[in-house]
Amino acid sequence: MRMAYLSICATFKDEAPYIPEWIEFHRLVGVEHFFLYDNLSTDGNREVLEPWVGAGLVTLSDCSIPFEQGGQNWAYADALGRARGRARWLAFIDLDEFLFSPGGAPLPDVLKDYEQHPGIVVNWQVYGSSGLTTRPNGLVIESFLTRAMTQWVRNRRVKSIVDPARALRPIGPHFFEYVDGALAVTENHEPVRVIERRAWARRIRRGLSRLPLIQTDPYAVRDSSVKHVSVERLRLNHYAVRSRREFEQKTARHGSSRMAPRYFTYHDRNEVHDPALTVYASQVRALIAAEAQ
Repeated sequence: MRMAYLSICATFKDEAPYIPEWIEFHRLVGVEHFFLYDNLSTDGNREVLEPWVGAGLVTLSDCSIPFEQGGQNWAYADALGRARGRARWLAFIDLDEFLFSPGGAPLPDVLKDYEQHPGIVVNWQVYGSSGLTTRPNGLVIESFLTRAMTQWVRNRRVKSIVDPARALRPIGPHFFEYVDGALAVTENHEPVRVIERRAWARRIRRGLSRLPLIQTDPYAVRDSSVKHVSVERLRLNHYAVRSRREFEQKTARHGSSRMAPRYFTYHDRNEVHDPALTVYASQVRALIAAEAQ
C-alpha cells in the first residue's frame, strides 16, 4: 500500500445505514484511506463495507473491548501503529462527524500548511435535530441543517488530525501526546495544551448546565487551552443527535438510555440555519449509487 496523505480512523457500533454517506463524503474532500474498528456490531456492516474493503480503501478491524472499558483508546493506539509509514496525516473522528474545509479546498491542500506541527485540532460545530422526530429519507448532510451558535461552549470540543510518526498515544478521544512534548495547534497555529478536569469540577458543571442562563459543558473530561472556536479553514460538523428516534435507538444500542433525555436536550441546538454541506449531496448520492451497482 502506498502512503496516503490523509487517512481517517474511526470506531463504530451498529452504524451500517450511515457508513456509505460518511465514506463517500470524506473521499470527496480528499481522504484516501480509512482505518475502521467495529465495536461489537450486530447490524451487518461488513456486507455494507465490502465494496470499500475489497477496493483497499478500508482496513476493517474488530474491537471487542467495550467503549466504557477503553475500547476506543485501544483502537486509536492500534491505528497509530498501523498508520506509521502508511499515512502522512491520520484524523480521529466518529461516524456522526464530517471533516471538511469551509473554503471548499481539498483537505490535503489545507493540511500542507501544518506539516511543521505534529497535530492539528479541529473544532466542532454541533448540529441539532432540525425538529425531525424520525430518520429522514435524505442524507445526513442535507437533512440536518440547523446548528448551535459558532461560539457555543460545547463547540470548544475538538478532534485531532495527527502525524502518526510524531504521535505517541491518544489521551481520550480528543487529544494526543506527541514526541518530545511537542504540542498540536489550532487552525490558526496556536499551540494547544490539554487541561484535565477533576471529577468534582465535572460534577459542578453538570449541575450548572441545568440552569438556562449559564453556558457550561457538562460532558467534557478534558479541555483545550484555546477557548475561542475557529472554523474558517478546518471544521467538523458534529451531528450529535440526528432525529429524536435515531438518537433513542442509538442510546439503547449502547446501553446509555438512562442519560439520553438530558443529553438530547443539551445537544439539540438549532439556532443557526447552516446548510454548509448540501453542496456535496448530489455527488455523494451518485457515488453511493455507483458502489451499489
